[in-house]
Amino acid sequence: MNVIVLLGPPGAGKGTVADALTKRGVHHISTGDMLRQEIREGTKLGLRSKDKLNHGLFADDTDVITMVTDYLMAQKLDDLVLFDGFPRTLVQAEKLAELTQTTHIHLTTVLRLKCPDQVLLGRLSGRRTCVSCGAVYHDLFSPPDVHGRCDHDGGALAQRVDDEPATVKRRLDVYNRLTRPLVDYYRETKMLHEIDASRSSEEVRSDVLLKVKEFLP
Repeated sequence: MNVIVLLGPPGAGKGTVADALTKRGVHHISTGDMLRQEIREGTKLGLRSKDKLNHGLFADDTDVITMVTDYLMAQKLDDLVLFDGFPRTLVQAEKLAELTQTTHIHLTTVLRLKCPDQVLLGRLSGRRTCVSCGAVYHDLFSPPDVHGRCDHDGGALAQRVDDEPATVKRRLDVYNRLTRPLVDYYRETKMLHEIDASRSSEEVRSDVLLKVKEFLP
């Protein structure tokens, strides 16, 4: 199984990149979505993670590693997986490296989306999420047809706690502090490809597809 790692702070456009790769047969796995599902289901792992996420912090490395390992072990040998949000710390990266040495998992490339914090703050503070289906909108970039209502099911749109400006600032501070060693780690492996995510989504998407085309199904 081949794995592509997608790094980038909240609001850098990882979802847009993931959509482009999913359309080309890549399995997109967001550890943030996985954790939120655990929270909705009220699992022990979810309950442990809920308070941390609501305060802009990362879930515990052990919990994230457990989720990811369980997922990977259940996939087919010929799958191509895109990880969005994993690894986020050096501990998680080292655990992934261990898995590649002892299993059929092969890390092919690491993509890093770079974007100034001020741009990210503007992007995230305008984001709204449907409370029913989870569809995401933005006040400026992708507003719904009817203000405050989801286009898909009419559900109410709300700002997630972790998208409020003060929380966003904390999330970015934590991200920059904890992932700096991670970026250095992957730069030393020669697998890191850095992409300017302050550009249009079309430019970013085109750049990403060029970087990974040899691995696509």
